[in-house]
Amino acid sequence: MDNKIVDMHGNPRQQTQPPVSDFWFAQVDVRLGRIEFMVSRLERQIWLIVCGCAGLLIFEILKALSGGAQ
Repeated sequence: MDNKIVDMHGNPRQQTQPPVSDFWFAQVDVRLGRIEFMVSRLERQIWLIVCGCAGLLIFEILKALSGGAQ
């Protein structure tokens, strides 16, 4: 299949080795993926804390409005 690829002038395409830096780019991609995973997990934890605090605040407001805080 590779020998069917030709350039614009009809000459067969020359096989070239990938640059050595592809390994380093792959390592960077893996590390960035891990960092993105950690950031998304931290974001979920922060939202959980914020929603929990908002829920407690709503319960306290309802308690105060119903006259439970005497």
